[in-house]
Amino acid sequence: MAEGALRGHPVTGPAREGHPRLRGRLRGFRRDERGTALVEFALIAPLLFLLLFGIIDFGRALDYYNQVTQLAGQGARAAAVNRMADGTAIVGDPRNDEHIVIAGMQAAFLKFHNNVVDLLRAGGTTEGPEVYSQARRLTTWHYQWLILHEFLPLFVGQSMVNSIVGRGQRFYRPRKGEAFIPVEFQAAAYRFGHSMVRPSYRANLAGDDGKPFFGMIFDPNASGSDPDDLRGGFRAPRRFVGWQTFFDFGDGQVKPNKRIDTRISTPLFDLPLGAIANHAPPVVLPVRTLLRHVTWELPSGQAIARHMDVSALSPADLDELHGYGLGLERSTPLWYYVLKEAELVEDGLRLGPVGGRLVGEVVVGLLRSDPAAYLAYDRDWRPTLPSRSKGDFDMVDFLTFAGVDPKSRGQ
Repeated sequence: MAEGALRGHPVTGPAREGHPRLRGRLRGFRRDERGTALVEFALIAPLLFLLLFGIIDFGRALDYYNQVTQLAGQGARAAAVNRMADGTAIVGDPRNDEHIVIAGMQAAFLKFHNNVVDLLRAGGTTEGPEVYSQARRLTTWHYQWLILHEFLPLFVGQSMVNSIVGRGQRFYRPRKGEAFIPVEFQAAAYRFGHSMVRPSYRANLAGDDGKPFFGMIFDPNASGSDPDDLRGGFRAPRRFVGWQTFFDFGDGQVKPNKRIDTRISTPLFDLPLGAIANHAPPVVLPVRTLLRHVTWELPSGQAIARHMDVSALSPADLDELHGYGLGLERSTPLWYYVLKEAELVEDGLRLGPVGGRLVGEVVVGLLRSDPAAYLAYDRDWRPTLPSRSKGDFDMVDFLTFAGVDPKSRGQ
């Protein structure tokens, strides 16, 4: 937020590791200096734009330019991540293998990148360093385009995106090359996707001996080398993703997301330890989130609304919290407030004014603060790779170019 916006809620006591006190010109949003990706949000199958924050880090996954052709190995050809003998996924971040959907997206990005390499070489670019540099930029820019033009409008609304892009950020304004992840975003607003997780998903249409493979997102009772849930960490013929469940390829197979509200699916109350970064309890996802509100001393949703000068939810809107006798209906944990605001103000279809502004400004601000991002480097750039609409590019185009679309997969 802007200079001094959160001075009414200072951090007191010793600064916690990775979460220092508010500093100088960055007092508005509190930093997480580690810049961690949002751990539990990687559980969310349909919400995949968290990849913007390092879930696919080409600088880390592709250590040397001469490896680019080697990445299209057995795993990538099967649209699954490669694994070591003990089953450990060969990925830049182990959280990319928390469940088969996010692992499938990791593989799709590798295949996309490799297909860009092939396209560049076919066009006459043959020098290794130049191939790698151009492939990395094209992959990143096309992905950033669909984040800004497809996902962000879906989650925060087109009018909010227009306001932030056209008028600039009001609260999150890091200098070029000095971006940080605000804890209000990381620990609260961007966790809205927890409420959108369904208990189970159809992973694919014909992977289970010719039948659809349905599975709980996590099932603590599932076991074996090919468990019946969708957890990551295993390779088996049925453990792949048919993307027509999650994106609209025009075949009538897409399933809508659960709306944003204050109801959380049962599997997220009993997470497998393998899906938790430090492999330690608590295993109840809402508990983990609410504990962060306490330990990181986040401001309430009402406090953020006041600083943003938007209408706050009334105590009557949050009356279900009154019975706890803690005044939570007047000073509500930011995460819960963001969910309730979306439910009441936007009928669960998108985030409300507080959540939408937090998420929208951070996503756009990160793009603008990165000198290599297309929005900062050349905001007039338009997608150049094959798509259904010239000059545009969406997730269906992305998956099709990667060769993991239903037609290419025979699904």
